[in-house]
Amino acid sequence: MRQITKRIKKLSRLEYIVKKIRKYAYVETFTLVGVFLIIGYLVNPQDICLTQEKVPYLLIILAILTLFHGFESGFIAMTLISLSMWKFYEKFPYVEFLVYLMLVLIFSEFHYYWTKKIRELKIDDDYKASKLDELSKAFYSLKISHDQLEKNYVLKPMSIRSAIEDIILHKDMQDHDQQYKDFLILLEKSFNVQSGLIIHKTLYNVSKTLTAQNSAICYGHAFENSDTLNIYDDYIVQHALDRKKPVFVSDETKNPTLEHVEESHFLAAIPTVYNDEVLSMLVIEKMPFMAFNKENLISIAILLEYLSIEIYKQEVLELPLKIKSILHDNTFRYEYSRLQYLQKKYKISSTLLVIKIDNELQTIRVFEKTQRLLRSLDIVMQTKQKDKHYLIVLFPLNEQAVALGFLNRLLYNLKNEKDKDFEYMTFNITQEDLLYQYVTDDYHG
Repeated sequence: MRQITKRIKKLSRLEYIVKKIRKYAYVETFTLVGVFLIIGYLVNPQDICLTQEKVPYLLIILAILTLFHGFESGFIAMTLISLSMWKFYEKFPYVEFLVYLMLVLIFSEFHYYWTKKIRELKIDDDYKASKLDELSKAFYSLKISHDQLEKNYVLKPMSIRSAIEDIILHKDMQDHDQQYKDFLILLEKSFNVQSGLIIHKTLYNVSKTLTAQNSAICYGHAFENSDTLNIYDDYIVQHALDRKKPVFVSDETKNPTLEHVEESHFLAAIPTVYNDEVLSMLVIEKMPFMAFNKENLISIAILLEYLSIEIYKQEVLELPLKIKSILHDNTFRYEYSRLQYLQKKYKISSTLLVIKIDNELQTIRVFEKTQRLLRSLDIVMQTKQKDKHYLIVLFPLNEQAVALGFLNRLLYNLKNEKDKDFEYMTFNITQEDLLYQYVTDDYHG
């Protein structure tokens, strides 16, 4: 029987309970308020909501529900409470009801800002983590290239990183099938992947993971049964897609093995996950025993991810963008598109600072000073429009105050008074039309 590594983070008992409670928030609200009202009726039928007790039991219940689940649960609880007051009280306690309603609104407002802050911090953390991951993959690919160069220096000097860059810069950059086929040839030469295939996404604008409907398959030249085998129904492929983690045939110690198995036609499936979506997946059919080890599989996974993300960036850069004509720097335009997507999906703002300068020499001096003052995630680019020079600084996931703070630091560090003579404006990333008008200088017409 085949054993497959299960690299899934298991939830703790507390996390599992919290997840279930959040999933059934309305049921929990009805249950808690119902139980409270039943207890209140048994204790004092004339005061079912226990408003006259020394301990504010109802307020505690409302605070717990509203702070944990938000306004919807608080509103449902107040609806049940108001119906009970109307039914069981001789005179409706307007004062108590309004006090509880006011406190529920306060609690719900606190819940809203608290969860919003947590969401913003999580997105900021994910963005920084993705940037760090991209840099680490690039560094690791360089290390792999260096190691391979050392191993093969005498017989066949080569660089894997340069080979991948050649694949990325294929003469037809839109022919992703050919790019992935070239990558399979590279794996065959460098890691002895004798037979395999790559499933890659074709509809990048669809925010869904890899499926048969939005993907294509590139086969290695030695792959067998490509016409009859249903790739997506294979056990290993299914598990890799579901878990979004590499899955490979392993022994009892969780190390790769070539032990014969009957449940799957393949030895390993290595997906590339980016923004919680599977962009591509390498499926290995045949590989020599000595080459099928964790070190090679990790190296292959890193290189596949590096290639797939670069191809994804090419697709993003081709998306329609009104200010595409003024954003000449591909790295800057990609980050702009990604932050625009985050703003549309999560309402997390980013800010741009645009500096307009008349003199080219002054532009160079200010640009060099700006580069030295930027934080690690901030990006700057320069462009020229109608005899005017522009420096555009992007502050990811930051408000206008951060841009103005940077501007003050820039002015302080510019020692020459002539260099401080420039015009500037700040824009939210949603103000694409205003940014375009300002840079192209067509707002006077």
